[in-house]
Amino acid sequence: MNGLALEAPRRAGRLEIGFARGPGGESYLGHQYAAYPFHICRARRVEGDPPGMATLYLQSVSGGVYGGDRLETELVMDAGAQAHVTTQASTVVHGMVVGEATQGVRIEAGPGALLEFMPDPLILFPHAKLETKLRILCDPSATVLIADAFMFHDPRETGAPFGILDSTLEVVEIGGALLARDRFRLDGATYAEGRRGIMGGNLVHATFLVLDRARPADVLLAALRDALGSVPGVYAGASTLPRGCGVWARLLAADGAAAKAGLQAVWAAARLVLTGAVPAPRRK
Repeated sequence: MNGLALEAPRRAGRLEIGFARGPGGESYLGHQYAAYPFHICRARRVEGDPPGMATLYLQSVSGGVYGGDRLETELVMDAGAQAHVTTQASTVVHGMVVGEATQGVRIEAGPGALLEFMPDPLILFPHAKLETKLRILCDPSATVLIADAFMFHDPRETGAPFGILDSTLEVVEIGGALLARDRFRLDGATYAEGRRGIMGGNLVHATFLVLDRARPADVLLAALRDALGSVPGVYAGASTLPRGCGVWARLLAADGAAAKAGLQAVWAAARLVLTGAVPAPRRK
């Protein structure tokens, strides 16, 4: 075995999740559909979260992403629903001799909804080729926190870089205009050069967004910057998003532990501003 996954015909995987708010204020899974390779756990409550917030873990039963995979996730938050959605672990993107894989996520947050979508980083193996699209449709009164990260890992120490990562992130107002777009395309050969203006010698690249119009952007921005300033091993910056829709931060980290600490720090800082309390760590 050389660690490369040959492209083979694969059934497109689809995951649909819908959170609703019950009469007592507790959020619950009002709709769910999971086709291979997706699997979801039972929604649970975590002490210290906002009252009624549900936590949901996403899983894959396939062992990662392979050549030819076409994966789609749709996550809808009804009015007033609150949820934290994460993964049980990082997702491995295997090497691909031919072809590539795609992963699309569509999020729709209704009026007054609160969503934290924070999957663990993608792990790109040598020769991995992946296109990702994350589209967030957000009501002006909704709050959405997003973590989007990847890292490179060469388990066999072959010296070969990953193939390509093509990433698009869009924020759109429901029924309205495009608010923000972030795009990049990074090939492994360029990454391996260690260019100072791209990733340098860092292994992890992460993006964190806070979409919220109810709180002053400068308050959120100051909270993120203060949090990032105390995390060792992380090179990061934060700024406001266009059209007053929120703030964001981009992090480069020397390793996975530093990246995790950085994302935990900005998540805790944002949660404190938004809800008045820091979140309890999720067990993985």
